[in-house]
Amino acid sequence: MDSANGVTADELARRLSARPRVRLARLPTPLHPARRFSAEVGAEVWLKRDDLTGVALGGNKIRKLEFLLGEAREAGADCLITMGAAQSNHARTVAAGAAMSGLPCHLVLGGDRPDRPTGNVLLSTLLGAELHFTGLTGWDDLARVAEDLRATLAADGHRPYVIPVGGSTPYGALGFAAAYLELLEQAAAEGIEPGVIVHATASGGTQSGLHAAHRLLFPGGDGGPAVCGVVASGTAGELMPEVAALAGGVADLLGGPHDIGSPYGIDGFLGEGYGVSTPGGEAALRLLLRTEGVLTDPVYTAKALHAVVERGAELAGGRPLVFWHTGGTPAVFSDEHSLVSW
Repeated sequence: MDSANGVTADELARRLSARPRVRLARLPTPLHPARRFSAEVGAEVWLKRDDLTGVALGGNKIRKLEFLLGEAREAGADCLITMGAAQSNHARTVAAGAAMSGLPCHLVLGGDRPDRPTGNVLLSTLLGAELHFTGLTGWDDLARVAEDLRATLAADGHRPYVIPVGGSTPYGALGFAAAYLELLEQAAAEGIEPGVIVHATASGGTQSGLHAAHRLLFPGGDGGPAVCGVVASGTAGELMPEVAALAGGVADLLGGPHDIGSPYGIDGFLGEGYGVSTPGGEAALRLLLRTEGVLTDPVYTAKALHAVVERGAELAGGRPLVFWHTGGTPAVFSDEHSLVSW
């Protein structure tokens, strides 16, 4: 698990434990083989089940939120603000974490208020969050609305803590540096040596944490599973510099060198854009569901799964491939992303 030139896994775990954290998730999440799916795609695929993190129908965002809530608590925050698309898994997770922590929660959401609450909107409402539909779609526009809301709450005497889209800050990404260590321990227990982790990437928090841990443990990338982000927003050329900057921030927090090498992302599976399903993604979703009984969301995780179907054997290079299931299944039950019609 260690490289002669990198930090040891024990030392990295010690550095992570020194950071404030609010434990919410049920960890570790399962790691198990997907044998029938593997036979279909021609690669040995293992599933890392962050759809089973145990909070409000699961998802990977809770890993980041644990550290963000730790930072919020240290700052003395008395309410949370975050932003995202109407069916944002991150927003729903923040609503859950706020409820579990006894904090009011404000969600600044893209688009118009739907006719009825379904999917993540339904869950966020049940969790007690206050939803602010903006009629806007751009991340920068949502951030401006969130800042106005922060200023209003602060003027009323509150101490709001603002979490950006996806919880993707260096501090939030610490959750996935810890997750990389979790995976290494599980892989060793299973007697496997994965060659690559494949996951969907958009705001960069998941990938930056995994990449930072990989390169802190294995400088130069020699050893341990590599990290491959399947781009689900924009292009790899646009996103990977942002991931690199976040990963550098994670490394700074963990006492490592800021420049820890370039992250790897692949294009070709985005389709029409972020939050829009693709035929290939929907087919991959059905294949995993009908071979393993495991459901993904149709617009994000399914796009990375499509990459595994199309390029799994190439990416694995003859070694086991870990598909990091980032959750998001409530979107399947939304009116916006219906997969079935009579």
